[in-house]
Amino acid sequence: MADSFTLNIDGTEVRALPGDTILTAARKGGIEIPTMCHLEESEDSSRPCLICMVEVEGTGRVRACATEAAPGMNVTVRSKELDAFRKERLQTLTLSHYGDCRAPCNLTCPGGINVQGYVNLIARGEYEAALRVIKEKNPLPISVGRVCPRFCETRCRRVLLDEPIAINHLKRFVADFATKSRHLKEELAPATGKRVAIVGGGPAGLSCAYFLRKNGHAVTIFEAEDKLGGLLRYGIPGYKLPNRDVEREVQNILNLGVQVKLKKRWGADFTLQTLKDDGFDAIFIATGLARQKQMDINGAEHVVCGLKYLREINCGTPPEVGDKVLVVGGGDIAIDAARSAKRQGAREVTVIYPRSRVELPAHQREIEEAEKEGVQFFLMAMPLSIDKEDGSLKVEMARTILDEPNEKGVRHPIPMPGSKLVWQGDTVISALGQVGDDSFQAFGELEASIALTPRKTIKAHPSTMKTNVEGIYAGGDVASGSRTVIQAVSAGRRAAEAMHEAFQKEKAGVAEPRLNFTKGKRFEDVDMHNFEGYAMRLNEVMPSRPAERRIHDFDEVQLGFSEEMAVREAKRCLQCGCLGVSKCTYRELCVEYKVKVNQAPNRLKYRIDDSHPFISIDANKCVGCTRCERACRYQGIDLKIEVDAETQALSEVSIKFNDNCVSCGACVDACPTGTLVKKDPVAPLLPAQIKPVKSVCTYCGTGCSVDVVANYGSIMEIRADRSAAPNFGQLCVKGRFGYTFYRNQERLRMPLVRETIDEPFREVDWNEALTMAAQKLTRIKETSGADSIGILASSRCTNEENYLLQKLARAAWGTNNVDNCARV
Repeated sequence: MADSFTLNIDGTEVRALPGDTILTAARKGGIEIPTMCHLEESEDSSRPCLICMVEVEGTGRVRACATEAAPGMNVTVRSKELDAFRKERLQTLTLSHYGDCRAPCNLTCPGGINVQGYVNLIARGEYEAALRVIKEKNPLPISVGRVCPRFCETRCRRVLLDEPIAINHLKRFVADFATKSRHLKEELAPATGKRVAIVGGGPAGLSCAYFLRKNGHAVTIFEAEDKLGGLLRYGIPGYKLPNRDVEREVQNILNLGVQVKLKKRWGADFTLQTLKDDGFDAIFIATGLARQKQMDINGAEHVVCGLKYLREINCGTPPEVGDKVLVVGGGDIAIDAARSAKRQGAREVTVIYPRSRVELPAHQREIEEAEKEGVQFFLMAMPLSIDKEDGSLKVEMARTILDEPNEKGVRHPIPMPGSKLVWQGDTVISALGQVGDDSFQAFGELEASIALTPRKTIKAHPSTMKTNVEGIYAGGDVASGSRTVIQAVSAGRRAAEAMHEAFQKEKAGVAEPRLNFTKGKRFEDVDMHNFEGYAMRLNEVMPSRPAERRIHDFDEVQLGFSEEMAVREAKRCLQCGCLGVSKCTYRELCVEYKVKVNQAPNRLKYRIDDSHPFISIDANKCVGCTRCERACRYQGIDLKIEVDAETQALSEVSIKFNDNCVSCGACVDACPTGTLVKKDPVAPLLPAQIKPVKSVCTYCGTGCSVDVVANYGSIMEIRADRSAAPNFGQLCVKGRFGYTFYRNQERLRMPLVRETIDEPFREVDWNEALTMAAQKLTRIKETSGADSIGILASSRCTNEENYLLQKLARAAWGTNNVDNCARV
């Protein structure tokens, strides 16, 4: 190349042209020099970030963005000293950066679901897109939406204003609504040739199968029962989770091409070695916990196992329980058994537990529902012995007290001296919790070599689910002990991702950085000024069947949100998470240089400015790069920044749009934080999730190049393509913000026709509408000639549609009367 020269950057020879800066030359050579304030084809920042500082041999440290490259120059980009300098600069900016990277609900969800994203999509009526957000991490939304203990809602900051968002009810709504209205089409990666055996068809196994199939791997589930579902089908009563919903969930996963072998019992029909011999490249053990802790008292042989009892109920063969039932235990199984006994006609059902109400393992919500149905709770008491007399059971009980703390500081309940109580009834159900089972180690040498925990669960890595045996993974209750369905689902997903990485040597999905700025990890840390201007609005109440009616059958208790209720509830979201996280260069650099955020402010300094029709300003997140001001060609931004001389942190920030603003949005795309964000994007996306599609704006004849950011089947935003003509990164207000018409509720969804102008329109299918239009246009042409026909196209159609319309006019009808509302 004429006039070009070479320089050395971090040991790599790079070719440059006269006038190129070191930064430009490095980028041409594929070498990344970090920067935050630099903006291509713009004047230099009045407050350089200095992140791009490099070491030039013989010169010293210089700014890569402002220093011309020279022939033979030796440049160092990465060194301990330079990295330490950049880290210090980034650390200084944390002193004035206030906000949430990710919403607390997102961070609290064991499944890692983008909660804020799907709630916001529900709020604007995009239910299929919302379901896709959920299924990105949770392939069992119908089931989880009914039985999840709602970890996300426990951290919802709306509780500081009135009541938390009913997040789980919204998940259930969108799962039911979207799957009933249409079958969600799943995209599968090309086949990889890898085969995985999954032992157990419960939530962990089903989840693992789903994500493996999505990544193109062949999957076979080996299930001991005659149907898939595990705990979902056999352990949760129908009044909470009907079997029809489990069946829908299972079928959705089987439709991906998952192979199933039912009634195949581990140890009897196959072993881990035989699976390996059959050519499976990996094995995932997800058998759950089928064993329950046994009662250690005299007469324990007279009790009914809680797990077995629930299974028989779900299989339609419930045992008789009689008039009076005692349930021993305080967890989910105990509460489910007690409520099931009421539905079987038991007049008096009592749950006995040796600790206080606040220590009951079951969720308080479940306890309250049980009490509504007439279940009684006898707390601070325990059974001592059980006798069978004249066909009934006699239970001797005692009140409990707590003994002295053991070496771990735990105090255990013991019988109160001299206390003696007697209960007499028909059935005692034991529900003391599930325990590990090491009996599988007798199935073969491979099984015997798997390491166990002291609780007899399989020892597996918490992130990858790998066991100590190569190619064997374990997850769900069999590895973690008794947990929730969403935690089992999450374990299955992590195992699938680990297997995919092992097979393909590449990451499955997008890794979430652990670094998060926050407005407060605890409720008491959150500045209440964040909620000024919000009106109190209590959450929507889930419609439920009355207790006096529901105890007579096993029909579902909760009836689900209507569409109107779901939209109203979703609109209560406070938008805690940053909607600019996908473009936040600052966060990426903080992650790369391991910056600590513990010195970030914990109080709101500036009110969020939503006065602009398309752009929101949060000056609390500003890092003073001035990119917004320099990106604006119309001087439409008034920016004022003051710096504390001692700390170098921003002491004052003022960002205002003035009358020169034409709403082109260039400032938003230029902002390297969430200070300026577009109001329309609703799903906080990570940078790696942004995969723009090149397109052309149809609003006028200029034909500006645009990048369409579309995720989950929904357009999230439009960005300008900086590299392409004719606009080179510039867009008008229509090009950047005018795309939202496609989801307007007033758009026609079905063809409307009428015979005369006096008749009302009626909905018809496309065949009838097109046939009618063709007949009438043909009649007009035959009667009045082709020039009596004209076509008006729309700038809101795609270019392909507009092309077909003009072709139809000229080729089919022989008219050149074609026009379009788009103008330059």
